[in-house]
Amino acid sequence: MKKILAVLVLIFMIMPSLTIIAQSVDELEAQQAELQERIEEVQAYIEVTQQEIDELMEQIYEKDRVIEFASLQLELTTQHLDSTIISLEEAEIALELAKKDLAEHFERFQARLRAMYILGPLGYLEVVLQANSFNDVLVRLDRMNAMARHDHEMTIQLQEAEELVAYRIENLNERIIEVERLQDIQAERLVDLEEAQYQHHRFVYELEQDAYRYEVALRQFQQADQRITDMIQRIRDEEERRRQEAQAAARRMGHEIVEPTGGTMRWPVPGHHRVTSGYGNRSRPWGRGTEFHSGIDIGAPRGTNIVAAESGTVILSGWHGGYGQTVIIEHGNGITTLYGHNSRNLVSVGDWVNRGDVIAHIGSTGISTGPHLHFEVRRNGNHVNPGPFLGI
Repeated sequence: MKKILAVLVLIFMIMPSLTIIAQSVDELEAQQAELQERIEEVQAYIEVTQQEIDELMEQIYEKDRVIEFASLQLELTTQHLDSTIISLEEAEIALELAKKDLAEHFERFQARLRAMYILGPLGYLEVVLQANSFNDVLVRLDRMNAMARHDHEMTIQLQEAEELVAYRIENLNERIIEVERLQDIQAERLVDLEEAQYQHHRFVYELEQDAYRYEVALRQFQQADQRITDMIQRIRDEEERRRQEAQAAARRMGHEIVEPTGGTMRWPVPGHHRVTSGYGNRSRPWGRGTEFHSGIDIGAPRGTNIVAAESGTVILSGWHGGYGQTVIIEHGNGITTLYGHNSRNLVSVGDWVNRGDVIAHIGSTGISTGPHLHFEVRRNGNHVNPGPFLGI
């Protein structure tokens, strides 16, 4: 989360600076390149954030199932507890009834004992005397003994029933305590699960807010990128209009407009073929008299791309006397090319460049009367006419 916050802070620090203040194509392209980096970064963060959201949503789905199962467990435990409490209440009622039955039986038994005590031995004698026969005596005595045995057996049964119910009540109380403990554990676990689920939902909400901010930043970066593209196109359209006007003016003034027919080297200023000064003797740009011009001058708007006429190694990139900002490339076999008066060099000494790679931008540095490229070809250090190499 700290990383996300840091990125968001960086983005919203950059966004107020999206005002496009560059004027040249070179500056606009540099700003556009920086914007493209920001766009790629934001798109990457959007993708990562969405992945995190998807992972959290999967965890939320799984936790929902766990919570549902835990809730069902708690519900079943609660039902078990309720059922056990009901069983306990029923057992307590049964115990009271057993105690009541035992008490009533004991009262009847005590009543008979009191009667027998009052009658004493005469009571048995009376039973014998009232008998019609010896067999009747035996029957009467057996009945009296049977009643005694019955009282004894009934007493034992009632005592056992009371003890059994009491034992059951004890077990039910222990079970209630255990079920209540289990219920507390399950309730606490359910609370923990629901709290964790809430945190997951909160994280998802925060990530969705971050993703929304990324989307806002991305749209603004893309809009700024489109504005730069439109500005570059307008500038190039204007440059093309001026180029055509300049060509027309150059023709009226007798300057040469060349179309390369194909040489061993590539034309160094793509799309611009106005040669404002050729190779050889010419009038000095300043003052009077003539001078020998060691290359050709190709007119083009400031910031126009300059490309390598042939593949090779950069042996100079920097200020070079009256040439101003200059690039010199060594191509082998003693052949080098020179590109002078640049506004900006894009290569460094030691760089390998391929034929057609952009190496600099048109400028007017050094001793120059306006934006153009001074292009030279040298063999073993001596300048030669570039025309045959360029097919002009």
